[in-house]
Amino acid sequence: MKEFYSLTVLRTFAIAAGIVLALPAATLAQQPAAKSAAAPQSPADGKKDWDIRLGAGAFFQPDYEGSDDYEVAPLPLVSISYKDLVFLRGPSLGVNAFTWQGPRPTDKLQVGPLIRYQMGRDQDDSDDLRGMGNIDSGAELGLFLNYSTGPWSAGVTVFQDVSGAHDGLTAKFAGGYRHSFGPKLRARAELSTTWANDDYTETFFGVSALQAQRSGMRRYQAEGGVKDVGLTFDLDYSLTEHWGLTGRLGYKRLLGDAADSPLVEDRGSPDQLMTGLFLSYKF
Repeated sequence: MKEFYSLTVLRTFAIAAGIVLALPAATLAQQPAAKSAAAPQSPADGKKDWDIRLGAGAFFQPDYEGSDDYEVAPLPLVSISYKDLVFLRGPSLGVNAFTWQGPRPTDKLQVGPLIRYQMGRDQDDSDDLRGMGNIDSGAELGLFLNYSTGPWSAGVTVFQDVSGAHDGLTAKFAGGYRHSFGPKLRARAELSTTWANDDYTETFFGVSALQAQRSGMRRYQAEGGVKDVGLTFDLDYSLTEHWGLTGRLGYKRLLGDAADSPLVEDRGSPDQLMTGLFLSYKF
């Protein structure tokens, strides 16, 4: 079964996305378009410096990015932050290296570095991938910039592969809105788009002469450009002071050379849906 984070791919909202998963109350660092960490607290505030949230759930998602076959994939949830400085979200570790506090408490700009472990793709994930070979997992270095004002947020996250897995560069732009329906129920919506360079698009959507011979697909050379647009909705419900339940519904539309790939156009679909349910505990 293909793991969630191999949907690199999935960055439908901030999502993601990677994979890192994002929650309204604890967003993954691959998508810092939402708030990337809790506001700094001092002992005088009576709040902890550490914010730790652990849990698990499952996602109903495509077998691979561009597939029209779906699977249920279990997914652990890890969200840890220290003050407003260091945070770990799934496979991503980041630092708020620069924070600018606006004239209002809700206005904030944050910039910092990221490092992410990116899952690859296995040809055994789907019959449609047979003959395509495997894409190795690897490490990516990145940079994020996030601005929030009131319930609104906007940001960009850039990642470059540094392990030789795909040598690709991606940039994700996202904007979000969050709303509380009371002390227990919160919602968030996010719209995003992802740009990818030639190396990334060719690795995940191209078909070489050897791959064409082995898979039976037509040869295809993919070039970089806008890869997708996505929309995601999250609902976060506090069951108790510590336990929380989060649901997610997302949609992504592949574009450009990614959508024209034989993996998508001939064997899959540019329309990518996902939904998930997660239970978490806040320490």
